[in-house]
Amino acid sequence: MSPRMSQGCALVLLLAMTLAMAAGMLAWGPITLTPADHAYADQRAWAGIPSAFNTLSCLPLLGVSAWGALAVWHRRWAASMRGPWFGFFAMCGAMATASLAQHLAPNDSLYATAHGFGAAAFIMLGLAFMAERIDALFGTRPSIAAGMGVAACATAWWFIGQWSSGQGDLRPLFFFESLPLLLIPAGALSLRGVHTTAGDWFATLVLYLLARTAGFGDSLIFGWTAGSVSGHALMHLLLAVSAACLAYRASVVPGESSAFTSLLGEPTHRSASLNTSS
Repeated sequence: MSPRMSQGCALVLLLAMTLAMAAGMLAWGPITLTPADHAYADQRAWAGIPSAFNTLSCLPLLGVSAWGALAVWHRRWAASMRGPWFGFFAMCGAMATASLAQHLAPNDSLYATAHGFGAAAFIMLGLAFMAERIDALFGTRPSIAAGMGVAACATAWWFIGQWSSGQGDLRPLFFFESLPLLLIPAGALSLRGVHTTAGDWFATLVLYLLARTAGFGDSLIFGWTAGSVSGHALMHLLLAVSAACLAYRASVVPGESSAFTSLLGEPTHRSASLNTSS
């Protein structure tokens, strides 16, 4: 099968699975917030910080986001690659900030805002993947603007429902936060990448799935660890590790030097091969 046919098949399968997931969420019915959604298993305060471990565990993702955004800023990539990657790390940083604020002062609006930034981050991640492996058009400014607009509309949908009836619907936000996971069953990871490997994406997505699973098992994990760490705090840490896989790849691209190796004066793969041949 030619590369173009493989790309087309993966894109069609991805679209079919997206539509199937959308139909399933429509059939599920509205997903609304309740007071229980703010009742995390670990409520321990420390140094005057409420729910300290849940709050402080947001900081690693904030640091990873800064690392990734800085690495992308210095990469010699085409604009169609840099745009969605930078957008992904920027939205991850915004999500971490909103989540931290929500733990300091729990309320529904901050909860939805954090998930809105999360939806935007994973829309950008999907565009980054498709811009590299399917078509550069996915990474153009109109595509990025459209993706951000979709995330904004999904967030606005919750706020409109909350203001009008007190029952904001989180389904659009959860839908877009789940979309990247479809890349694995759709076989899209087998498509050829220029700057990333299938392993980079597989590790990122599996860690993301583990993070969400840990979040669902908040109380259960807190009990298993004898009150040491909750599933929610573990979710934050796994999200940071997931994003770190891509931040590392943006820092150390095959055939290019990272910011660190450049400072040390180490040769790139290309210059090393040239030196060997001289």
